[in-house]
Amino acid sequence: MPRNPRSSSALSSHFQAPPYEPGQSSLSRARRFAPASSNDGASRQSTPAVPITRASTATSGSIQVSRPSITISGRKSRASNRSSALGTDDQQTVICAVGEARGVCPSVGLALVNISLGEAVLSQICDNQSYVKTVHKIQMAHPSRIIFMSSSCPPNKDSVLFSLVDELIPEADIELLDRAAWSESDGLEYIQNLAFESDIDPIKVAIQGKYYCISSLAAHTFTINFAPHSLRIKYRPSEDTMMIDISTLQSLEIVQNLEKRKSKASLFGLLNQTKTPMGSRMLRNNIIQPPTKYDTFIGPRLEALEELTGAEEMFHATRKALENFKDIERMITISNKCTIIHVEEQINHVILIKTFLESIKELYQALIGCKSALLLKIRDICDPDMTDPILTDICKVIEDDVTFMKSPLDMRNQRTYAVRAGINDMLDVSRQTYKELTEEVHLHVSDVEAQYKIRPTLKYENGRKYWFHIKLGDLPATTLPRAFINVVQKKDHIQCQTLPLVKLNFRLSETSNEVVMRSDKIIQELLVEVRRSAPQLFRVCESVALVDMMTSFAHLATIRDYVRPEFLGTLALKAGRHPILDNIMFEDFVPNDYYATPQHTFHIVTGCNMAGKSTYIRAVALLQIMAQIGCFVPAEYASFPVVHSLFARVSLADNLQANLSTFSLEMREMAFILRNADDKSLVIIDELGRGTSPRDGLSLAIAMSEALIQSKCLVWFATHFTDLIDVLNDRPGVLSLHLASERSTSEDGEPRLAMLYKAKAGAVDPSQHYGIDLARSMGFPENFTKRAEEVAIELRRQREANWQDSESRRLMARRKLVLNLYEALQQANEHGSDEALPGYLRRLQEEFITQMDALEIS
Repeated sequence: MPRNPRSSSALSSHFQAPPYEPGQSSLSRARRFAPASSNDGASRQSTPAVPITRASTATSGSIQVSRPSITISGRKSRASNRSSALGTDDQQTVICAVGEARGVCPSVGLALVNISLGEAVLSQICDNQSYVKTVHKIQMAHPSRIIFMSSSCPPNKDSVLFSLVDELIPEADIELLDRAAWSESDGLEYIQNLAFESDIDPIKVAIQGKYYCISSLAAHTFTINFAPHSLRIKYRPSEDTMMIDISTLQSLEIVQNLEKRKSKASLFGLLNQTKTPMGSRMLRNNIIQPPTKYDTFIGPRLEALEELTGAEEMFHATRKALENFKDIERMITISNKCTIIHVEEQINHVILIKTFLESIKELYQALIGCKSALLLKIRDICDPDMTDPILTDICKVIEDDVTFMKSPLDMRNQRTYAVRAGINDMLDVSRQTYKELTEEVHLHVSDVEAQYKIRPTLKYENGRKYWFHIKLGDLPATTLPRAFINVVQKKDHIQCQTLPLVKLNFRLSETSNEVVMRSDKIIQELLVEVRRSAPQLFRVCESVALVDMMTSFAHLATIRDYVRPEFLGTLALKAGRHPILDNIMFEDFVPNDYYATPQHTFHIVTGCNMAGKSTYIRAVALLQIMAQIGCFVPAEYASFPVVHSLFARVSLADNLQANLSTFSLEMREMAFILRNADDKSLVIIDELGRGTSPRDGLSLAIAMSEALIQSKCLVWFATHFTDLIDVLNDRPGVLSLHLASERSTSEDGEPRLAMLYKAKAGAVDPSQHYGIDLARSMGFPENFTKRAEEVAIELRRQREANWQDSESRRLMARRKLVLNLYEALQQANEHGSDEALPGYLRRLQEEFITQMDALEIS
């Protein structure tokens, strides 16, 4: 892979963690208002939705189809760590329809519809018999409801996929529909009628021949209502992202801290320096599913990040411009309901969109002068000339000085006066009435103050509208006059109202509702125009989210002195640091080196308790994720391969809900890893086999290690089983490391054990009993530690006596030395410089001769 690739690929391929196929563009949103058709503006009637099936009824803005369905109720509620592991504080409603091939080949189609963000994601997965990719895809989406075919589920048929989903995703409700709901023709018609008109042809090209995901989309016809051309549809292949299972996300604290959910001590908490909710969502999606295409995703992001870190003025201007953007990904969603609350929301949404569009010019100005292909593409999409027509259409209807407000009273006033005067005479009359009633409220406050010698403060909230806030110290008497009602006494003040104020609140609410409903017809006509520009709006949203994520990386890389990683097929880190602990400890953290190639894949890490083994092996996994999402990493030099799956077995917890002990859970997770790990996987294992007897634990550790060595995946294996090193040390591809520590004695004669937290080559010294030394430093009685040391020495002597030298062992060691020499020469040929190469080759020759002589002597 080239060291510094340049790419000018389309920006749309960078927006989501799971990539799109070439030629595909993003589409749009669910649940929109249909165009208004009422005459007086006080009420409206939705236009008919486009019929999707022959059974649909085109009499309202929704599709209503009567189909037999079964909702599986009474499922045993089981606590799950999945929500915590995924960090799903930003609640979203996702419905998943699953279509499965009837034949032997397990091809699965998924249609994931996110109601909150208004998008449909289609995937067709060629899976194995254990459905690993399918279950992982559904878990990452975190659906609230999953739809299956009734004919392929119990009691009609035993389905492995259904059983796995039922067991591993217990929080989701499962609904069964007839097989007739999965229709390819209906799915294609769904796309034709609901996708944006400009995106229909690209999405049809992307899904050509993918029957199961198309038919799964058709199943949503019976569960969700959409207005015509209002749904953003994407096809997302499952092969272009790194697979990180739920237990790995949790145990490595990738999204959330294990101890405190609100803590920032996680990878997501560290990297999330974003200014917008869209940027935060994009960062989270990338962290849980990092991209695996270098030329399309990783390389262009690194180029953009390098430019941002080197151009201080552009970086600060971009960060400042991002502060003005509001979250309109949710706001562009248009509901098909016409209650007062939903109409008010639509007015608020239009105001938000207006504020968002007014902020684009500043971001465009901040990016002037950028040179990287990704930033150039973002700037082109955010060109005000492209978005000003949308803003102009909005400003023809909405007052220029209307901006998004947060307080309830300001929001009500903004909704009341949002539409320009002179468009609708009856609307202007209603607003005049609203103004006069508001003045009456303030006059009433003055009357109360004059009559009762009380100085009330007028407050407002959505529930009880206007009310009085009176400090206890301002009361002339110990009790309030009887004219005050709805009295609530707090610690230092009283909340209350008067009957005239309640009546004014009622009249104001009625007038406000009348204003809103009369504004509705005008707003709906405006939304029809905005809807035509929705694809452009979403491209801008995605551009803002991406540049927000990149500036978040740039902010962290600047203040923490991170370096740009290379992707050369070799994992090589000089002075690499655990990103979370480095952020907490800063200069006190001890960096370490890492090295792995296709010829050196299995690393056995030993050392004393508390020496830093777990931190050492977890750091490499977190740094790999950071590099693949396009972020710089904490190191002096960094090179990575592209990893397609990440596995970790590091947790010590049991699972009481699943009735699994620590060892049972460990074996189940290791079985999952052994089935799915390959030469493009990174595996982190911490203390395998400690949950059972030492003999069985060592035997299992050796057997599983041999299987992982044969799979050629990159493995960091932390263990206290020193016999594991004796068995595997001569195998090709195995490297032994240990976390160093020092023994010393204090001035008063007390033993001390100092942890150096530094990884060094070779195994721990077998003559050093680190566990006993640690127990001695913790204050155990001397007679106890002395006896323990005597037993340890005797056991080691017996083991060494039984270990017989053999010619086969020497032969294996010689073969390993030759393989190591071959790889070193290969690396020197590919990456060595002409100046350093002669000296390096001489040192390599001397080391090889010395090691071969040592083998002959032994």
